[in-house]
Amino acid sequence: MLVQALTIFLGAFLLFEVEPVVAKHILPWFGGAPAVWTTCLLFFQFVLLAGYLYAHAMIRRLSPPAQRALHLCLLGLSLAVLGACALFWGSPILADAAWKPAGVASPIPRILALLAVSVGLPYFLLSTTGPLLQAWAARTRAGSSVYRLYALSNAGSLLAPVTYPFLVEPVLTLRAQAAIWACLYVLFAAGSGLCAWRAAAPAGLGAQASPEPEETGGESGRRLPHGFWFALSACGSLMLLAATNQMCQEVASIPFLWLLPLCLYLLSFILCFESDRFYSRAVFGTLLAVSLGWAALLLFRSYLVPVRTQVAGYSLALFAACMVCHGELARAKPRPSRLTSFYLTVAAGGAAGAVFVALAAPSLFRGFWEFHLGLWLSGLLALVALARDPGSWLRRGPPWPALLVLLASAALAWHVRDSRLFSSVVEKLRGAPVAIALAVAGVLLASLWLRRRPGPAAARGRPYFSATCLAGALGFLAYVLLSDLRAFRESAVGMSRNFYGVLTVEEKHEVAPNLRRLDLRHGRIVHGFQYQAPEKRRIPTTYYSDTSGIGLLLRNHPRRAAGPMRVGVVGLGVGTIAAYGRAGDEYRFYDINPAVAALSALPGSVFTYLRDSPARTVLVMGDARLSLERELARGTPQNFDVLAIDAFSSDAIPVHLLTREALAIDLAHLRRPDGVLAIHISNRNLDLAPVVRALADAFRLEAGVVDTRSEDDASWGATWVLLSRDPKVLETPEIEEASEELEGKKGVGLWTDDYSNLFRVLK
Repeated sequence: MLVQALTIFLGAFLLFEVEPVVAKHILPWFGGAPAVWTTCLLFFQFVLLAGYLYAHAMIRRLSPPAQRALHLCLLGLSLAVLGACALFWGSPILADAAWKPAGVASPIPRILALLAVSVGLPYFLLSTTGPLLQAWAARTRAGSSVYRLYALSNAGSLLAPVTYPFLVEPVLTLRAQAAIWACLYVLFAAGSGLCAWRAAAPAGLGAQASPEPEETGGESGRRLPHGFWFALSACGSLMLLAATNQMCQEVASIPFLWLLPLCLYLLSFILCFESDRFYSRAVFGTLLAVSLGWAALLLFRSYLVPVRTQVAGYSLALFAACMVCHGELARAKPRPSRLTSFYLTVAAGGAAGAVFVALAAPSLFRGFWEFHLGLWLSGLLALVALARDPGSWLRRGPPWPALLVLLASAALAWHVRDSRLFSSVVEKLRGAPVAIALAVAGVLLASLWLRRRPGPAAARGRPYFSATCLAGALGFLAYVLLSDLRAFRESAVGMSRNFYGVLTVEEKHEVAPNLRRLDLRHGRIVHGFQYQAPEKRRIPTTYYSDTSGIGLLLRNHPRRAAGPMRVGVVGLGVGTIAAYGRAGDEYRFYDINPAVAALSALPGSVFTYLRDSPARTVLVMGDARLSLERELARGTPQNFDVLAIDAFSSDAIPVHLLTREALAIDLAHLRRPDGVLAIHISNRNLDLAPVVRALADAFRLEAGVVDTRSEDDASWGATWVLLSRDPKVLETPEIEEASEELEGKKGVGLWTDDYSNLFRVLK
């Protein structure tokens, strides 16, 4: 089995190694949005399902010689496809520039089509390797433990995401990564072809045939129905994608935060399927209860919690949920004759979870609420698994663990309500019907179940009481999660969600007409606000006040006294920078999010900075970098006097706008010699100043930092870096007085499209 084991390990490694390579390659083409990775996971989950379906159908329907012939043909075709891509694209798996999107249509179909063309067939064959080679091993080596090969497959899968951000990404360019991956794929194809050739051998070759064991795992020996296999797998997949979304929205869409949840997901598979002793209901049931409560509290208070604490809490909840879901799957794994059916059901559940997060949730929810749902479903499935098993502690053990869980969840729910400063007991219990309804439903279901169980009433009473306590705990957990949703929506006058995130418009100080304003939030970060009083509507606020770096630059740029100015702005927000426009000026805004345009730039928009500005305002939709790149290709540089890059205040930053290649495009659009590039680097989690310092040094630009802190309600603290080829522009008295030296940081090198490292700049 050595060749089979090595091929399975290499195939699993390549299966997960290719994911971050192609995702990072196309990330800049779609605005750097976290949903790019979610869409990639959706594609990979579906191809994985197709591979498992292929393996199941082949084993069930074809003779061994036919299996060999079909698989060898597909392996040869995949090698031909890689060769053709290398010939036409210059890389075996990285699509060329012709695939870059030209507009702002829904990116999901284009991403799926791009992935299908670039890696579809090789990924499909890699996905078949685990179940197919295990089935061949079970047939040719009867009596062997093929589930150990499944654990080996998951070990190879885990090695890829563990090594990528630490060993591969910092050392190799994307093209080098793609070339090495293709070479390893050739080795895999050779090993897989050899296994296919030997699959036509008579059953039992190399080992004495022995009767198939009745079951190959599960201390109770009971099989769960396919529907529950599906539900457990779907919940694990849902938690994977939802946790990844949650973390990327809070920090950045980077390979490390893509791969950390994936590592935990795969690790749970390895532990659960390697040996029954790794999954203990007592240990991981307790861990699940604790982590669900902690994650719910973090969601409620996330804007006050350090990002590392959030990542740790969400990761723990993901790992505990996956251990429970996959541990229950492993306890009920079937005999080898049903192996491909089992894997097919698991893959179908994984695909269903991915479909829900990537496609259904954006349509069903106006916020990133699928993580909330995943937390609650994890607890529900754990309860159902305990209730189904006659040997579980719920059915046979003492009731005090369930009582402790109920009391802890009730205390958490009370803390959340109490922290909102509701003084009235009636107000405190306003959300209790949710918990009560779920608890009552649990009691009724438990009663119906217990009535059908034989035995004395006392013996039936213990599980009845325990089930009631756990159902009540789930009710309180739902209450805490719903409290976070309610708090998020409480002051919102409008919410929308699309591929690029969640936008919320909130009304503040509605009872004070002179202070009444509308705020725009992207996730949990305010991207600007506008006063509603007519006399204050054109006041530049937040990060763009008169004392901010961009305010000082626009009011004191030498070109302002000479005549009209041309100003470019990457990132529309509420359009505050347009408040500095004068008659004759042109302000050109670039934004990728149609929802932002609807709020700030289109007729009837909520925010009116662009409509109120005397300057001519132009909105260019699409990724700013691609739009600027296309303008250069058409021979129409914009000759901006000022180009403001305002895209880094969110939790998820577009890294591709801070690379050497991006800055070269920006500088090509500046008027010589006094054009100025203004980069807004205010960010609660990341210190981006050293990154900009490295860029300034690479292009030999004069640099200064304007870091403002104000007690004025309209003027917020903001950090702007001003870059110019001509030092005289930054020596204007007003700018020079407010500027500080831009400092670097040891270990933070020049970022390129092939290299970036956010670890070095975490605050």
